[in-house]
Amino acid sequence: RHWVENIRDWCISRQLWWGHQIPAWYLASESTGNLNDNQVFVGATAEDALAEARKITGRNDLQLTDLRQDEDVLDTWFSSWLWPISVFDGWKNKEELDYYYPTSVLVTGWDIIFLWVARMIMAGYEWQGQKPFKSVYFTGMVRDKQRRKMSKQLGNSPDALALIDQFGADGVRYGIMASAPAGGDILFDEKLCELGRNFCNKVWNALRLVKSWQVDPSLPHDDGRAIAILWMKSRLSEVDTELRRHYQQFRLSEGVTSLYSFVWDDFCSVFLEVIKPAYGEASDQKSYDATLELFEEICKLLHPFMPFITEEIWHQLRPRTGGDDCMMSLISATVGEADPKVLEVFEHILTVKSAVLELRNQHQLSPKETMVLVFPSEPELITLWNTPGAEAVLHKLANATCAEGIGTGVTFLAGKYQYHAVLTIEVDKEAELKRMNEELAYYQGFVLSVDKKLSNEKFVANAHPDVVEKERQKKADGESKIEQLQKSITQLN
Repeated sequence: RHWVENIRDWCISRQLWWGHQIPAWYLASESTGNLNDNQVFVGATAEDALAEARKITGRNDLQLTDLRQDEDVLDTWFSSWLWPISVFDGWKNKEELDYYYPTSVLVTGWDIIFLWVARMIMAGYEWQGQKPFKSVYFTGMVRDKQRRKMSKQLGNSPDALALIDQFGADGVRYGIMASAPAGGDILFDEKLCELGRNFCNKVWNALRLVKSWQVDPSLPHDDGRAIAILWMKSRLSEVDTELRRHYQQFRLSEGVTSLYSFVWDDFCSVFLEVIKPAYGEASDQKSYDATLELFEEICKLLHPFMPFITEEIWHQLRPRTGGDDCMMSLISATVGEADPKVLEVFEHILTVKSAVLELRNQHQLSPKETMVLVFPSEPELITLWNTPGAEAVLHKLANATCAEGIGTGVTFLAGKYQYHAVLTIEVDKEAELKRMNEELAYYQGFVLSVDKKLSNEKFVANAHPDVVEKERQKKADGESKIEQLQKSITQLN
């Protein structure tokens, strides 16, 4: 509204050699050929202007050669502002215009908001009686490392074809898109494209791994792989929901970044590690088929961002008939809703796995040595580790086993729960006490900061109930960790 209510006149013509020539004709002097600027004849065509000139001057002997058209052209935006109408041949094909107008989204740069966007809106209301588009997405400007706008004059524009040769079309496409928050400028760096190429390589190597498996239909489908498939379907459902939300808000960089994290961390680093057969062994048919189906769904989600490699992977995953292309495939409804219980179980397993890997690094333990973990007799933990396949997944990812009991080894926290790791080496008691006391001090400070926020009446009164509840949960989790750490310190002393 501000743009269209604070309009200023703009120059209608420009002295250029291209563009829409101004539809104005002048009568040329018979003797000198100079134009008589005092008389102007306007028409859609030269013939219309000639008829107008004969009528005004009363000279029916005038010919087209007696008229000279204005050499200036209309301002660039004079024709561009009609784009939403003229692109559908709106002046001639009313049926087509009524079908497509108004359009959904205009994608453009913020630097031509007034030059183009506002004028299209004005033209839309003038000739169609309604706005020409429902939403406008303003892309960021691509700048160099010194924040200068890229231009031919400065010579700071990268060679797009050279970048594609070096990093691949999808690598360049992904790298730029992942680094372009809605409306924010991009400080171009070739490392962005390198990031995209590395991601393409990761997805391609995942395909090579899956296609290298031998399949034995007679093999049973074990619980560890079964729960991993359920978890991956739940995560896929979560990511699909999140991605749709990002699309609705035009947050493409957040969408592709969430996909990156899901594919790299969840699918490649966790799921394929659990599902893949041991060296020299074959995969069971059910696990293999589920992996292909999940890979196909991932290709569909990635396709708008990385169309070339996903289409190639799609056709290599299994034989296809003509027209069965990734580009034409809808996101499958068979993935189903996310299972909160499976997600909770897997989240805890991955937390324990990270703690085990940290312990191995801390005490220089070989990954080939199975680590024995002991957890307290808490109902939630007992239920969690009694879930079919849970311990098998932990063993596959971290080479660790889990059992209920009273532990005497090195303690660590996984979420709000305390575990003991039974180690075969002598533990430095002083170092462990120092580590746990530092961790205790951190959580005490954390709980204190959350408590201050919750003690603020304005915050509790004005914040959304979900936000307040989340802060209360943070405090409860922090207090649980403090209690567990204090027990561990007392026990070690």
